[in-house]
Amino acid sequence: MTAPKLHLAIPERLQHLAPEFRCGLPFGISALDVLLPAGLPRGQLTALDAPLGSGGTALLLALAETTLRADEGVAWIDAARSLAPQAAAHLAPLGQFWVIRPRGTESAWWCADVLLGTGAFGLVIVDQAPTPTRSIAVRLQRLARDKDAALVVRGHGRTDAGAHALVPAAAIRLCVGPSEDGFVPALPGSGAAWPAPRTVRVTIEKGGAPRAAEVRVGLDLPHRLRPHWAVRDRRAGAARRSISGRGQRPRAATPDWPERS
Repeated sequence: MTAPKLHLAIPERLQHLAPEFRCGLPFGISALDVLLPAGLPRGQLTALDAPLGSGGTALLLALAETTLRADEGVAWIDAARSLAPQAAAHLAPLGQFWVIRPRGTESAWWCADVLLGTGAFGLVIVDQAPTPTRSIAVRLQRLARDKDAALVVRGHGRTDAGAHALVPAAAIRLCVGPSEDGFVPALPGSGAAWPAPRTVRVTIEKGGAPRAAEVRVGLDLPHRLRPHWAVRDRRAGAARRSISGRGQRPRAATPDWPERS
């Protein structure tokens, strides 16, 4: 004789105490969203293993765009100051998109702590910062869980795809590498066009066997774009100017960000 099944119903007065389930953040790339049907998880720390030139920046730009289009804020901590303004210029009119460039790479984790604590951002990206200690990673993961935000951390100068100690407390790891057709990532300073569309192989490690898919990332951009008013002119003629700013063209009186609708 089988025991009767018990059906428990939560009283209406206790329903507001139950946590509300929210889907993760999609990348907007069909091949990658199939592997992550629930999206990039909120309240957790995701590690991105993508050396410079491998397409990791284009992958993060796609994630930031879909997050902004969902009316959520995005904070990008550019610890190595390697994010080209032209690559992220199209994100400014979409919503609350912040780029933070700390004075030192070690300050990136303090910036992430402050940004997560505000609860104003659905996605916080820490790009190319030194590997944090386990206590820092656990603290940031706890903040992301309390604020229901997704935290993505990209390592600093990693070139060994076999090592997996990028972030000690990472729940998911995304490893970006060459595709099976023999694509070799363009190294910084090689003169290759960036960020030209390219096909990369993304491997997802989330318990069990790793899953991989080849995705196309990147976007076509004109070779010359008008820089932002706060970006210093670093062309050949401007490189010989003094640090004090003598001889540089004066900055605009007010920022010329695109008007938001």
